[in-house]
Amino acid sequence: MKALFFLQALHLIAIVATASIRAPDTALAYHRLCDPRVLSSSKNPRRLLSSLCSFLNRHPLTRMLTTPPFALFVLTSQSIRTLNTVLQEAHDDPSVDTWWWYLATLDYRAAPQRKPDGTGQIGTPTPVDPSFSSPFVGKGLEEVAKWLRGKPQNVDLDSRYFGVLDKQAGKSGKVAICRLNDPKTEKEPAWCILRDADESTLFLAGLPSDLDWNELVEIGRYTLEL
Repeated sequence: MKALFFLQALHLIAIVATASIRAPDTALAYHRLCDPRVLSSSKNPRRLLSSLCSFLNRHPLTRMLTTPPFALFVLTSQSIRTLNTVLQEAHDDPSVDTWWWYLATLDYRAAPQRKPDGTGQIGTPTPVDPSFSSPFVGKGLEEVAKWLRGKPQNVDLDSRYFGVLDKQAGKSGKVAICRLNDPKTEKEPAWCILRDADESTLFLAGLPSDLDWNELVEIGRYTLEL
């Protein structure tokens, strides 16, 4: 256990020392090692790991990363079975193994909240409450963008990247991955691409830069089916 901890600590230190946190593998390492479930342990090595993560949380390079969990907006009617499948498949990737999708509602208080020590929380686990009904059904990206831009700072969700389930996604085992556009330069509130559910949060957590996102959109931009 201690040997594993020291390897983890050395990896985190190397991330900062080499300024390579934007690379997909090191970005994923940061998210995995600084997962709030790991940091919640009371063992002393974990406390040191928590201190290292707190340092990384303030590091300028870290601010370039996406910040799980991510909001998942259900814009068309989806069965609870479909929601469970999407969330579970995104969770079950060995490189993720946590709940990084949060089924968005209108209530910011129900969303994951950032803790005083800077660590975050997980998204929506399965099974989904059978009574869940998305308040975003019938709405578009304009309403989604308004919700994300209006969220309080203590709401622990990525402020740029999010997921959407429309008529094609979800039922086909996919998620539309979207990023908010700058309203000063783009008329459309967001651009999206389509990804399999089982790689969706892994893809977002390891996304290394805006440049890569722009290239992906240019190659395969996806238009939502509402």
